[in-house]
Amino acid sequence: MTQELIRLSKRMVELGLCSRREADELIELGRVTVDGLVVDQLGSRVTTEQKVVVLAVKMQLHKQPDRVTLLMNKPVAYAAWPEAEGETWQTLLNTEHRDASDRTGFVLLKKALPHLHVPCGLDSAAQGLLVLTQDTRLMRSLATELEQEYLLWFDGELSAESLKLMNSRTKFDGAVLKPYKITRQSDQQLRIVLRAAIPDFLPALCESVGIQVRSYKRIRIGRIGLGSLTEGQWRFLQSNERF
Repeated sequence: MTQELIRLSKRMVELGLCSRREADELIELGRVTVDGLVVDQLGSRVTTEQKVVVLAVKMQLHKQPDRVTLLMNKPVAYAAWPEAEGETWQTLLNTEHRDASDRTGFVLLKKALPHLHVPCGLDSAAQGLLVLTQDTRLMRSLATELEQEYLLWFDGELSAESLKLMNSRTKFDGAVLKPYKITRQSDQQLRIVLRAAIPDFLPALCESVGIQVRSYKRIRIGRIGLGSLTEGQWRFLQSNERF
């Protein structure tokens, strides 16, 4: 007689090993074995005769928030606008690129990845702070309300009159611009503070006054700064951090 197959997560609950929510997390973490072999694929099925074991877990799964928010230091050449072409930030969302400073104990589950959104994009040519979130309320405020701060390095000569012109634009590519402020930090560096990013706005703005962008980086969104987050790394937003 063929043994009936049941979902591994359901069998774990039946055996009293964990809750249903914890079962999926434990499977994705590779902390579940069936007959001595690790099973890390959600939806896997087992028989009631097979031996299911949960290995020791160092982190507390119950701490996991319902809607996660991540911070990433996006490298140059990674796309971070909806429908952008090329390699995207998703390829960096793995344990290898998790920043060593992350002590939240949260788990990045595979099922959460399709529901992470970028409320304020970042040009592929730019480096810096990227926010990935499942929180719809946070998405709205990040996209339109909170300050974004950039540092930009350029080549060429920038006069006081040209800097004034850069600060006077009210429209770009047919879109009305929210108020922004550009200040000179040094001969070849600018600081830009704006509230709504538009793709390729900063390079185009620089070109309009005869200077060329060498590099630019977003270092802050609201009250959250890039800090010591290493380029190409990501971490969870801590429970005590607020934008």
